Amino acid sequence: MKRIVFIYLCGILAFATFYACKPSDANLRKEVNAVLMAYPGVDSSVHNGVVTLTGYVDSEQVKEDAERAAQSVKHIKSVNNNIMVNAPSTGLTLPTNPDHVLIENISSTLSDEGYNDIHVMVSDGEVTLTGKVKRGDLERVMQIANESGSQRVINQLEIE
Repeated sequence: MKRIVFIYLCGILAFATFYACKPSDANLRKEVNAVLMAYPGVDSSVHNGVVTLTGYVDSEQVKEDAERAAQSVKHIKSVNNNIMVNAPSTGLTLPTNPDHVLIENISSTLSDEGYNDIHVMVSDGEVTLTGKVKRGDLERVMQIANESGSQRVINQLEIE
């Protein structure tokens, strides 16, 4: 009987040790962001070892390369690649809306579509999104922010 209890306790200790050695999502995100430095415009979030990539790049090749780079980080289970490929440039530069117009437009559109847990901050034409969003809604939220006339959208959303 003592032997069974001892084996049981050893098993629990081994499991606890293994689980404690698993890197946190915050640490994994730091490692992923380090490898993504070569891909400007790409942002990441990590939940339970699953990386979600968002942002805009200029080609399918860059999109695929960013996914492979994120997947190369040790302890990453999988990668959801929600990166969008920009349309080819026409050489025209679109004007950027003033910050107060960006906040008003993005916030009202998000609210109208039922995204009430998302907060919008704008500084010098750069939009930062924070709060919570469902995985299936992320692409639409990013589309709303990117079509607002901003210079850049920074995704700091937490995926539910």
